[in-house]
Amino acid sequence: MDDRISGDEVLAIDAGTQGLSVILYCPERKRIVAVGEANYEKDYIPGLPDGKLEQYPHYWSDALRAAMVDLRKNVAQTNQTVDRVSAIGVTGHMHCMVRVDDSGKKPFGCDMWNDPRGVTESEELTAMFGEHMPARWTGCHVLARMKAEPEEWQKAAGVSVTSGSLVHDLSGEWVLGPGDASGMFGNLDADGQIDRTKLRKIDAFMEGHFRPLEELVPRIVPAGEVAARLSEAGSQLLGGLPVGTPIAAPEGDQQTTLVATAAGELELAISAGTSFTGNLPCRTKMVAESETINVLQTPDQLTMLMVCARNGTIGFAQYVAALSELTGRSFQQVADQLTDLAQQVPTDCNGTMLWGFFQGENVVELPHAKATLRGAGIDLLSNPGVMARMLLESPCMTMRYGVENLRPKIGDVKQVILTGGALKSKDGFAPQMFADILGVPVLGRTGDEEGTAKGAALLAAFMAQKQAANTDQSLSQFCKEQTQGDAHTWEPETQRAKEYDARYQQFAEFVGEEQQRDSGSA
Repeated sequence: MDDRISGDEVLAIDAGTQGLSVILYCPERKRIVAVGEANYEKDYIPGLPDGKLEQYPHYWSDALRAAMVDLRKNVAQTNQTVDRVSAIGVTGHMHCMVRVDDSGKKPFGCDMWNDPRGVTESEELTAMFGEHMPARWTGCHVLARMKAEPEEWQKAAGVSVTSGSLVHDLSGEWVLGPGDASGMFGNLDADGQIDRTKLRKIDAFMEGHFRPLEELVPRIVPAGEVAARLSEAGSQLLGGLPVGTPIAAPEGDQQTTLVATAAGELELAISAGTSFTGNLPCRTKMVAESETINVLQTPDQLTMLMVCARNGTIGFAQYVAALSELTGRSFQQVADQLTDLAQQVPTDCNGTMLWGFFQGENVVELPHAKATLRGAGIDLLSNPGVMARMLLESPCMTMRYGVENLRPKIGDVKQVILTGGALKSKDGFAPQMFADILGVPVLGRTGDEEGTAKGAALLAAFMAQKQAANTDQSLSQFCKEQTQGDAHTWEPETQRAKEYDARYQQFAEFVGEEQQRDSGSA
């Protein structure tokens, strides 16, 4: 196979919660040919009170510049250069509220998806719109900022999210894809734009004190259309890629993960990362009723049902990181050793159960909950494999809670398609556990560890193909053709699945008790 870089590749940019990566993807060879990475200057803006979590937009653009340097350094090791690409795709962590001022600058902090604000505003917007608005969604933070900091809000000339901010840096255009847009103010209108009726309700709620929101929100561009073109400033940011290079509509990380998996109906695409999120495409129009199941859109404007467990694999990652620092061993060495220990622990963890709601958990409608541990014996202290096992188990139990609530609406999920770091789990331990807990096969493919960025690359490649050939091929068809890599399926193991059924009942009963306690104290 020819590994030469031709210039027909696409560049994909993935701004995650904790860092940014870029990939060079070849649609013809159907694979990633180069990767570059960079960390943010800070995880969050330091020193914010009350648990507030914000980033500055320049964290992302600075990391993008550094990641492009890293990409070129990696490519140079093969005596090649990256001088041009056929298209650019951009994805980012969803819901993060970005504002631009009249000068085109972004001096404001950006409320992150896991920032604790927006709970009261979630209730207000849910009543206002007639559809459930999760507290992490952009609209809730828009309203919270209007109420709490009116003088600062007066300076806003535009509001968008992470992926849209990066495309603005690259092109000067204020645009967004349908999926990421649906995570701002909920279901879009009949024209595929952010619903102006909703925006006017917010304006009226704030008694018209601010510039109308419909003047601030981005223009929505569906998959396959050119959303913007690389500007001179954008070219400099990317190290000299040609001005005019087409840019696909920026999308949310969950939408691009779904694209990368090429999931069909009743196939649940799970991204195992900081959050533990399952997305399922659906042709039925739905309205969100509760926090358990979110309703968004796909890049090609289908319904996307989401179960987003706030407490994902970050608990396991932080446990590994702490032990790594103590022992002086690498993160991967510690993770592998913990996995070896966890595999020796029985399914019931010797009667110990963890409800890992470290940051509250919206899927089970307990936003203010903390983690709970029951039945712990001395082995919890003597064997770190026990905690490691439960830290992997807990987010999947939360996912099952969401899937059980989905079942009456859509039927049984056929299989899970897994992406993200869980695919690196030694001996496939984590994917096998997920199959046993969820009771359905779990499919993983090599190369899908970079699933979010790959999805952005596929959106860029799809746009380039549509513009060049003007074909009638759908996004779904294109993605299925691009899906390649050695696949492995983990089937549920009968006995362990039965044991996990019993553990899930224990998990769900405790959640019910906590929900009753919560409602009684409200």
